[in-house]
Amino acid sequence: MIRICLILTALLALSGCTIYQSIGDSFGTYVSAPDGQDFQPVGYRWDYEHTALLYFYRPQSQWSDDELESPSVYINDERRFNIKGSAYTWFELKPGTHNLVIRRPLLGLEGIDIKDFFAFTLKTVAQLNLNARAGEVIYLRYSEVDPIEEGPSGDVVTITDGPLQVVPPSVALAEIKDMKMLHKGRGLIAAAPVIVEEPVAQDAPAEEASEAIFGADDQSSSPESTPAGESAGDSWSPF
Repeated sequence: MIRICLILTALLALSGCTIYQSIGDSFGTYVSAPDGQDFQPVGYRWDYEHTALLYFYRPQSQWSDDELESPSVYINDERRFNIKGSAYTWFELKPGTHNLVIRRPLLGLEGIDIKDFFAFTLKTVAQLNLNARAGEVIYLRYSEVDPIEEGPSGDVVTITDGPLQVVPPSVALAEIKDMKMLHKGRGLIAAAPVIVEEPVAQDAPAEEASEAIFGADDQSSSPESTPAGESAGDSWSPF
């Protein structure tokens, strides 16, 4: 363990190095079952005029009950929590695009990214983008064994990536009512920054280049001003 800590410290010292890890927080339900408060709706305890509300939950299953390590949930490239079975949490999202990535750890380690040099991830389970709007309530469901295709009222699940799904309220509220709150959550998350690519400079046309070097042709080079006895083709040009 001491060697691992020394290696992580050395890597963090590198400029542009990101280590994806959840050491000390990756225990699965088999090791440490969720023990927070029973589910309670957020109600009006959020800034619904300016943010969206995100519920994230994971139904109970034999798979989740037997896990030694639970998957890590990253929002906008920052780990927020590890999702255990029979547990839920919630966040407020500022309007805009939010990138969600779920990674599966091994002894708490999940991957490394050295900018413009090397990137490695043990296991990316799911990834999707959410477009949050103020006043919207989003229910995210994570389950490896029983994904939902439609709700009881016929609501079709359209946003999905493997075990991660945006589900309708009719599905979420029926499942989440028996779950325990995770100890991490209830925060405000800013939208992912918008990356604007700078336009690539285009080479100037040959005519513009010649004007920049030799100056624009004056009026005497035009056919209308060509002296008698000389044709336009006789005028000098560097090209």
